[in-house]
Amino acid sequence: MRKFQLTVFFSWCLCIAALTVYAQQQSATAPGNGNSIIPGYFADPTVRKFGDTYYIYATTDGNGGGHGPSQVWTSKDFVNWTMHDMNWPTSNYYWAPDVINGNDGKYYMYYCQPVDIYGASSTSPTGPWTPLLPDGKSMIPNYFIPGVITLDGQTFKDDDGKIYMFWGTWGIYPDHGCGVGLLNPDMHTFAKTAKIPNTIAKDFFEAPFMFKRKGIYYFTYSSGLCEDSTYRVQYAISKTGPMGPFEFGKNNPVLSTNSDGTIHGPGHESVVQVGDDFYMVYHRHNNPHSNGGYHRQVCADKIVFDADGNIEKIIPTHLGVGLLGKSTISAPDEAYQKEVTTSSFYNENYKPSFAVDNNNGTLWKPADNGTNPAWLTIDLGAVKTVQQVLTQFEYATWYYQYLIESSADGKNWQVFSDRRGNTQHGSPMVDSGNTKGRFIRLTITGTEYPGLYKAVWNVKVYGEHVVTETAADANKEELSKTISPQIEKAIKEGKDGLLVNLDAANFQAGEAITQWTNNGELGGNFTATGKPPVVDIIAGKKALVFNGTQALESSVAVPRSLAGNNSYTVSYEVYADQIKDEDPVLSWTNGESDHRSATFGFGSNRTAGAVQHFGVSDFQYKTMPAAGKWHQVVVTFDGSFEKLFVDGELNNTENKMLFLQPADKFIIGAKTNRSAYFSGAISSLKIYDEPLTDSVIKQWALHPAKSDIAVYLDASKLNYGPLQQWINNGDAGGAFQPIDTKGAEVTDIAGKIAVNFNGKSRLIFNNDLAGNSKEGYSIALSVYQNEVTKSGSILKSQSSKEPLINAGKYLDAGQWHYIIKTVSGSTAKQYVDGVLISTSTKAGNLAGNLLLGDGFKGAIGSLVVYKHCLSSAEIKQLSLGWKQNYHPPVAGSLTFKTVPKAVTPNMVDMQAPEYASVQSNLQYDFINEVDSSKSSGWQADPHYISYGLTADKNYTYSFKVKDNYGNVSLKAKALPVGTSSALFHVVKDQFTVNRDFAGDGTAGTTWDGIVSSPDKQEYKILSGNNSLTLESKGSNWDGNLPYGPFLYSNVSGDFVAEVEVADVSGLKEKKVAGNSDMGLMVRKAKQPGTEGSENLIQNSIFPAWNCGNMLTNYKTGDRMQTNTQTGWNYNRYLQIQKSGDLFYIRSSNDAVHWADLPGSPVSRPDLNVGDLQIGLYHSTYGPHRSYVKFSNFKLISKK
Repeated sequence: MRKFQLTVFFSWCLCIAALTVYAQQQSATAPGNGNSIIPGYFADPTVRKFGDTYYIYATTDGNGGGHGPSQVWTSKDFVNWTMHDMNWPTSNYYWAPDVINGNDGKYYMYYCQPVDIYGASSTSPTGPWTPLLPDGKSMIPNYFIPGVITLDGQTFKDDDGKIYMFWGTWGIYPDHGCGVGLLNPDMHTFAKTAKIPNTIAKDFFEAPFMFKRKGIYYFTYSSGLCEDSTYRVQYAISKTGPMGPFEFGKNNPVLSTNSDGTIHGPGHESVVQVGDDFYMVYHRHNNPHSNGGYHRQVCADKIVFDADGNIEKIIPTHLGVGLLGKSTISAPDEAYQKEVTTSSFYNENYKPSFAVDNNNGTLWKPADNGTNPAWLTIDLGAVKTVQQVLTQFEYATWYYQYLIESSADGKNWQVFSDRRGNTQHGSPMVDSGNTKGRFIRLTITGTEYPGLYKAVWNVKVYGEHVVTETAADANKEELSKTISPQIEKAIKEGKDGLLVNLDAANFQAGEAITQWTNNGELGGNFTATGKPPVVDIIAGKKALVFNGTQALESSVAVPRSLAGNNSYTVSYEVYADQIKDEDPVLSWTNGESDHRSATFGFGSNRTAGAVQHFGVSDFQYKTMPAAGKWHQVVVTFDGSFEKLFVDGELNNTENKMLFLQPADKFIIGAKTNRSAYFSGAISSLKIYDEPLTDSVIKQWALHPAKSDIAVYLDASKLNYGPLQQWINNGDAGGAFQPIDTKGAEVTDIAGKIAVNFNGKSRLIFNNDLAGNSKEGYSIALSVYQNEVTKSGSILKSQSSKEPLINAGKYLDAGQWHYIIKTVSGSTAKQYVDGVLISTSTKAGNLAGNLLLGDGFKGAIGSLVVYKHCLSSAEIKQLSLGWKQNYHPPVAGSLTFKTVPKAVTPNMVDMQAPEYASVQSNLQYDFINEVDSSKSSGWQADPHYISYGLTADKNYTYSFKVKDNYGNVSLKAKALPVGTSSALFHVVKDQFTVNRDFAGDGTAGTTWDGIVSSPDKQEYKILSGNNSLTLESKGSNWDGNLPYGPFLYSNVSGDFVAEVEVADVSGLKEKKVAGNSDMGLMVRKAKQPGTEGSENLIQNSIFPAWNCGNMLTNYKTGDRMQTNTQTGWNYNRYLQIQKSGDLFYIRSSNDAVHWADLPGSPVSRPDLNVGDLQIGLYHSTYGPHRSYVKFSNFKLISKK
């Protein structure tokens, strides 16, 4: 009985112990976990065993897009791994490498870049490698096998020695799948190829891998999306051979995300056989998961088969598979689970204890990524012999600089290893010595990559030498720099703190700002690169107003402290009347891919409206701030999280890592490459190279700078004609509104735009200014009096009998004057043109509603009410500035640069001189003297096209100019122009005739030719029922074959082409059909033998990615695109106008009023020589079939 009881007791204990072990292995943070098996961010692993050594070839992850360098990990026991650099490849991307031992004694390495696979050979599994093909040529280009997108090449050697390769990605499309080929002995060509369709390899996405067991061929692959939890492993089997036929496997998916999400997105697998056992090596996302899924880690778990050879569902573990060979390290790790103290730690996800837990899935990370050293101290518990310290830093492919010390008492320290000048990367970093101590201190002083956290996976301490191969041994050959030239160039070290500090408060309204002085640590100035922005008062704030064509650039370089993953804070006060998709306020980078950009904006773009980094790191406003209001936007980044605040409230936050490539200069008001500009006002802008705290940002919002301007009126912003209301741009808000039937009128008075009062017209302010004059006040206005008079009030308060500003004899009639009235206590002073003319104790007050023009005959150009008594110096400055800025906007009389001329029977083109020597921001008003509704109104562009005109009619046009001070010119001499239809050759196609252009060609039609795929089954061009249908699949117009259908006419000289897009695939459902792109195209007629040299411009509809109307400018491989970000709300009428070298790309919702697309006009001198093709095209850029229907095509040219 006792024996039985003891047996039960021990069995119970064993069960509890087993359950405890099971629970521990299921905890992601448990000490000693074997998954992940290598420390760091690596993905797409291929595991091989050559001889007695295991090799893992993997994508170098966590660097913004798999950008290398090329490396391989080796181990003899599958637990203790060392990283080795390799000499090849040195390309921008290093994705999904694989190595196999050939039948000729060589090793062959394959890797991929986007849609290309490359190969190399070596006599060693670690290189050096020699490319199989010269000049960087790929061995498998995209669609080498139809229906197979090229990526993820993996090899398999069968028992008969034949070697096969499998490859493919995005195999989810119809008629797609995985490619397989039998390699020839040259190891880069194929004896035969085939496609494994996705109808058999169900859900096939990418990452094929073949292995064989007991006569069964297992074709494994990944499905789902690699960046999220849907990524998983599935398989199919064949009992015939590596090329099939295959059957979809049982128990699929066999590897997938676990219930608590700590094993997240497992996939891109490979398999290694050890004896009779098989192990799957795969990647999963790190814990906690980084944004975008590009910080992946390599894991391994055992594969279990049932009696029939089916793969059982794999239960992914954190424990891993452990030793698969005799351990290469026999001594104990003296640091394992010992007490650790650190300089700081980021949060509970990155605790100090994680540095000594021998778990490659946990990381100690200090609280910030600043330049100050970070340290950790390990208490070994007793004085022990220390001969070797192994450190596994967060990034194995970037070096860290550090110091290791030992101490017996924690007070007196001696150097064990001084690597503060280290420039060698590797993992583990091995430091050897011979000392005795209880405490080991690691101090990390620097990192190779800017802004890296000084973080550590594991520190291991040994009492003997356990590793003979150091990082220097493993990485004998020094690789090319992994830091971009742009970052290397940004060597100026900015001081921590406020680098850029700009404020518009000290400028004068109307001033054109050619230079904005930086009061931050970097100093220097921001200088206008073209026409300067102008200072204005917007809702009570002084601000620089950018019109969508202007930019300022810094005189100082962008410091290294804003490169890479460094922290920052950007703050700007911004105002916009309308919210645009992309509205860049600030940029300081050149990079436009893979998280390398830093462009801060005020746009509605659903992914990058707030900050554009390019990639999943793009940042949007979760709730877009309202237009027509001031907002303080603050963006902070601490090296791990980017936060967006609007008016002190957190708007959005995201986890990310950045790889910013600084430009030479900061740019305000545009992107660095000037592909987009800001439209709106900026009151202040600050840049810090440190992350400010949430509480500081909230305090900013709670204590904003006080506005000093209660009322600000400027007549130059008003439309001509009877005044409906005069909106106040001071912080009191409201407006002055007419209270008489014979109201005031906006007109030109003696060279200024002004509001004219006839003695009976009055304006009343609909707000009360009571409370705005506690500390005194001042009134400044520009006024024109028609005649000398004793009566009339220019400005008064309804609550007071005494006018604030009188009309009177003190003003010369027929002249503009600048009046300032100051009030301090009961003393009022009045100045005219800077001269004091009166002092009075009848100050008047601002309480009640202000009244403008009571009995006054004359005009007012501007009115400002300040909430303080102006000083003598301020009065002098304002008066002098007004005098200096009252002058004609341009010298001499005006003449057209390009006289009005008809370009179609419904369009007249004209242009005024640009007056490049004038520093002011000029605006132009083109006046149709016959039909004023066809006039332009004020616009910044000196070029104007009058649309919607009546054919066969005569018109007359003139223009005038104004500057930013409200000065206006006389009109230019009016010139006549006719819109006679007889001047033009007009070709129309209403598509009423039934015709199959693909079969019948263009003979006998208005069209001259067709460009398309040679396979007529792949496209359609059908006319009839008042529409032209173009349809295709797998078609391109980006320089790649096959081309989509293009029906064209030959044309020379200038022309205008128009068409209506009547219908597109998915329009009714508002559901995108792939990447369908369709519209008007003008193309250089290609000569035989000039393949690959496309030169074209497209005006298209592209609903995908919310693009809407899109402009494509393609010149010999350089393809620039801009769009309206209108999605399905695109304008359906498209127009291309050629005028010499310039091509105007426009759209319209009514075919009458046309608007240029962003990026229009396009200058293409190369398309102004020889014949062009103009016509209608369609492309899908993918396997989906789609269509477009066109109506009402017109081609107009001069006779």
